Amino acid sequence: MKKIITMLLAICCSYGCTKKLDLKPNTAIVLPETIADFEKILSYDYMNVTPGFLQVSADDYFIPSLQDWQSTFLVTTRSAAIWDKDIYHGERTTLDWNIPFQNIFYCNSILDVIKSKNIDADLELKRIKGWALFTRAYSYYNLVSIFSKGFDETTASTDLGLPLRLSSGVDVILQRSTVKETYDQILADLNEAGELLQKDINLDKRTRPSKAAVYAMLARVYLGMRKYDEAGLNAEKALSIYSKLTDYTTLSKTSTNAFNFKSDEIIYYTRLDGSYSEFTISSQSTTYGVNPDIINLYSPNDLRFPIYFQKNSLGNYNTKPINSGGAVQSFTGLGTDELFLIKAECLARKGQTQPSMDVLNQLISTRWGATATVPSKPYQNITATSPENALDQVLLERRKSLIWRSVRWTDLKRLNLEGRNITITRNVAGTIYSLEPNNPRYVLPIPNDEIAQSGIQQNIR
Repeated sequence: MKKIITMLLAICCSYGCTKKLDLKPNTAIVLPETIADFEKILSYDYMNVTPGFLQVSADDYFIPSLQDWQSTFLVTTRSAAIWDKDIYHGERTTLDWNIPFQNIFYCNSILDVIKSKNIDADLELKRIKGWALFTRAYSYYNLVSIFSKGFDETTASTDLGLPLRLSSGVDVILQRSTVKETYDQILADLNEAGELLQKDINLDKRTRPSKAAVYAMLARVYLGMRKYDEAGLNAEKALSIYSKLTDYTTLSKTSTNAFNFKSDEIIYYTRLDGSYSEFTISSQSTTYGVNPDIINLYSPNDLRFPIYFQKNSLGNYNTKPINSGGAVQSFTGLGTDELFLIKAECLARKGQTQPSMDVLNQLISTRWGATATVPSKPYQNITATSPENALDQVLLERRKSLIWRSVRWTDLKRLNLEGRNITITRNVAGTIYSLEPNNPRYVLPIPNDEIAQSGIQQNIR
């Protein structure tokens, strides 16, 4: 396996870039062949890591001082945080491009080997193929969320998507597909994975996908595409398999991490890449704090507040990490809480006000601590006077529930495409930076090395 991983790493260093390579046969190269080989590759740690730009670019945090800002060691981090036109400033590449394409290469390497096998009667090979397809789709979705425009039905057939690499060959130069083609491939991979994977999640190995994870991911993707009927349908399918919610009164409010990677609500576990540590690592770091506008949204009886956040030495709040065996990066995977919110939102958009509120209250009531205040305050159902009011209520709770989960950036894209006109700002030592709705800077630039080596078209900033 060491030879396999070394070989794959050596090749995939150039895989994100589409530079043509002259590869010569080497008898020392060992290709993956067995179920054990495939599982070790797909279980490689970075297969469950998601890009940092999704969090760095969003408005979940604020920067307390100029000193904190200047102490950020990566110029790319500082530039992406203020939506600079050039975020690289001479840096040639970024892990946010390389790691997802590395994972895609791993998946393609496995899928290429499996093509030569008859898997019709082999449940284990079917599971491996489904796992690889799911991971490829998951990686492409993270990439398109960063490096392409939000999905707009009227322009998706011409908007620039990604180079779609569907085999492990590295000697083919690929140009960018369209956004529609990219999403079509993501959906095709997920749908095929759903036919191959086991129905139930593995409760002890939640880094592995299942049919429930496929439906949950389809719900997330369709929500980002603003195809709300399909999003709601897939959320319901996922919840029909697994719908467990955690009673927050059973969790510690003082612990530094109330959750772990096997927590009940997790359907599929991934975490933020820690390369941009000031933004993506959950700790009591004083460099950045959670946006006070969000902190002020929680009522005294809302247990999300003490369970999600901890105060640092500056009196600001940071998010608590999920306990994942030493890693302190935030959870970015798929959970039942997100599915309840998707289902509630899609019901509201269909004009079903009361059913939407029923689903929302089923979730939020599990986050309520009646005795958190004196006198105690029992939970009162959230109500809505119209479908539009119901939608507003759901989106508010989505903001409070899914903070630091890397979904805010895609939410901003889709909500602004439908006219919500959300302008986000960053205050750095009195200098205000703004990002207006549908601004081209919502699409991050392709790394310079990729442009130089493959000649693919750069994003307009």
